[in-house]
Amino acid sequence: MKKPTTKSKRDAYHHGDLRRTLLQAARSEIAAHGAQSLSLASLARRAGVAQSAPYRHFADRDELLTAVAIAGFEAFTETLRIASEAGSRAGAIKRICAAYLGFGAENIQLYRLMFASSLVASATEDSELRKAAWASFDPLLERVVEGGKSKQARLTAYAIWAQLHGFVTLQADGLLTEPPEELLKGLML
Repeated sequence: MKKPTTKSKRDAYHHGDLRRTLLQAARSEIAAHGAQSLSLASLARRAGVAQSAPYRHFADRDELLTAVAIAGFEAFTETLRIASEAGSRAGAIKRICAAYLGFGAENIQLYRLMFASSLVASATEDSELRKAAWASFDPLLERVVEGGKSKQARLTAYAIWAQLHGFVTLQADGLLTEPPEELLKGLML
């Protein structure tokens, strides 16, 4: 007769993909409470692992937040690219703008981590985070400069980006109450 197998304490702490689980838990925590309340210890409890386990994947809280921000920028870029390619070239900029506002409204705490924290500003130019942040600007820039790569086209893309950023943050802070469709009508393109 075979002896029933039981999990040892060590097996109970084994986790298939702890890095991914921690990133998902971090994103959920950030969405619910903002990045300021996030701790590696609370994420370890959520994942059912020892408090030291997250440190096998992230040196510290900032490294975890950086990984969440990178994933956020990648998702944001993909959202903007899909919008850019979803129809005619003529309507691409408006679709990108609508997608930008939608992403910001649906993911405001992640958006704040990406754009309003010091993570990107303190990242080196060649860092994965800085590259992911700039890549999120590309779908809009590519559509604006289609007529040529002039300095003015780049400045126009920056102005649109800044307006969108302002709309998202002012709405999140309760200073703008208009729906995104109305804000898009007022966008200076």
